[in-house]
Amino acid sequence: MILLHKGEEPKILEDNAAGWTEELVAAYQGGGKPTDAQSTRYRHPDVKDAVIAETHGKCAYCETKVIHSQPGDIEHIFPKSLDRTKTFEWSNLTLACRTCNANKSNKDPLAENIIDPYITDPTDHLVFLGPLIASSGTVAGTNTKTILELHRTALTEDRQNLIQKHLLVYEQVSRPDLPLVVRKAIYEEFVARETANSAEYSAMNKAMVATMLTHVPADVLA
Repeated sequence: MILLHKGEEPKILEDNAAGWTEELVAAYQGGGKPTDAQSTRYRHPDVKDAVIAETHGKCAYCETKVIHSQPGDIEHIFPKSLDRTKTFEWSNLTLACRTCNANKSNKDPLAENIIDPYITDPTDHLVFLGPLIASSGTVAGTNTKTILELHRTALTEDRQNLIQKHLLVYEQVSRPDLPLVVRKAIYEEFVARETANSAEYSAMNKAMVATMLTHVPADVLA
């Protein structure tokens, strides 16, 4: 999980969110049930494109590249079931994988101390030790890891496989038989690519690079 920044509100929401919200709330207050069209307008393609852009196509919680393997769900950071007025609120929308979305469900993130990555820097609460994630000792770190299951087997295995690829890069840049200019280029390209916020599991990658810094040959870093 990394710190995210909210992008510009899509015009479709800017123009219609207030009206859509009023209509939705009125339907519930009238004792009826809104139509699917009324309750799911936040799924508009322009909204989906905007949340994909600001999350780099990754789950806002586990950093899985959801658009590579699944459609990805528009996630309500504060559950819409707990506050209908937040259904179309731009600051309340993000992208989540199906597992994180299901794990979070309708839990109140404030009461449950689940990190909102748009407000709180996750690195203050979560730390990577290889492919494993741990709380840095805070309630928010512990609850976020546990409730969202950021240590689940599928994620740990994916991160482990990625680390194996990172280690191959480390072996390359450590080879004295390769020209220094080549080793430098490999290392610099690796760091730029894997520590970019757009990279899958970038929080883990940054921790991995920090560890590698103590072992990469000095001439490569010079």
